[in-house]
Amino acid sequence: MNWKKFLVIIGFIGVTFGLGYLLYFFFFRPLAAPPAAVCGNGICETGEDYTNCPKDCPIPPEVRLPPAKPGVPEPVEVAPTPALPPTFPLLTPPAPLPPEVSTVAKGGSTWVATLTETKAEGMSLAGDGKNLVYYDKAAGKFYRSTPDGQLSSLSDKTFFEVEKINWAPDTNKAILEYPDGSNILFDFTTQKQVTLPKHWEEFDFSPDGNQIVGKSMGLTPEARWLIVANPDGSNARAIEPLGENADKVQVAWSPNNQIIATSRTGEPQGFDRQEILLVGMHGENFKSLIVEGWGFEYQWSKAGDRMLYSVYNSASDYKPLLWIVDAQGDAIGNNRRSLGINTWAEKCAFADNSTVYCAVPQSLERGYGMMPELADSIPDTFYKIDLKTGLKTPVAIPYENVTADRVMVSADGQYLYFTDKATGRVNRIQLK
Repeated sequence: MNWKKFLVIIGFIGVTFGLGYLLYFFFFRPLAAPPAAVCGNGICETGEDYTNCPKDCPIPPEVRLPPAKPGVPEPVEVAPTPALPPTFPLLTPPAPLPPEVSTVAKGGSTWVATLTETKAEGMSLAGDGKNLVYYDKAAGKFYRSTPDGQLSSLSDKTFFEVEKINWAPDTNKAILEYPDGSNILFDFTTQKQVTLPKHWEEFDFSPDGNQIVGKSMGLTPEARWLIVANPDGSNARAIEPLGENADKVQVAWSPNNQIIATSRTGEPQGFDRQEILLVGMHGENFKSLIVEGWGFEYQWSKAGDRMLYSVYNSASDYKPLLWIVDAQGDAIGNNRRSLGINTWAEKCAFADNSTVYCAVPQSLERGYGMMPELADSIPDTFYKIDLKTGLKTPVAIPYENVTADRVMVSADGQYLYFTDKATGRVNRIQLK
């Protein structure tokens, strides 16, 4: 007999029975029944489980639960239902306003209506002087907005990532500049577009919309020129060389059709002054402007005969200061005077040729003229300035603090529009 093989078989059988017993013991063995509930000495005796006690057999006193008492409801604090986000346009206050807040601008605290839910870029007053046009980068769409915030699309086409919008005066056409240098002229009436040269930049339209001015930026300084052309790029002609000074030239076609750009390349005038050259289309030798400071930016009056500009200097504590000056023909440079308002020209708008509305920061520190971005969160008060008398009148202090960016006034003088620096939304103040 092979004992070794026999022992292996016996061992295997023993292990099998052992594993079977362990499985039975842990998984299939019936549980022991709880001890029968019996009454001994008048109390239930079942060990630790009293669930099977007879009804007439009392539970030991030490395990009895205390009798239940009638419940008294506790007061519960319910969080107030959060207010729903306002729908747009938000033309009326979402809640009753304090009595000192007016919905029409009267010089004090004023309710500001919001016309758009999203950021509006390139906002401009439409050619009718009443509606607004703007670009919604998130949607890639151009819209027209009525004063009550009703929107309509200017085109079914989607325009992705437009960087700068240059509107024609009637707002039926615009030159769109893209981050990669591409430029197109788009006609919203015909829904057609024309591609302009990529080396052209910084455009503006003539008052009648039939011509454009811009900078042609060649690879070398000798190939950089201020140019005038038809809106579709045809009939382009060089006006003045830019050379190394392209960044000192600001394109802005005057409403009287005389000036197409200004240049900060005049003769040195000392520490706190500079000479600004005025550029025409035909090589005219216009008188220059002497401005009291730096950071020069400007706007033309409605008739183009005057210029509203802002500069900063040591006398203004390096804060921006508004000035007005004649800027037409032989009168260029006459009647120059400070308006005594610390703000930037781009935060102002002409309502007519002698009335300007400006958003004025409520507080500016020394040196903010050199770093305008420091004022991006400073709330504004809106002023009306009479250029004939120099009278400055507070128009509105927004009920909820806002910092205005682009400001404009409807042709009928009823509404003042602006974009909020923080949100980019279009806001509206009712002037009358």
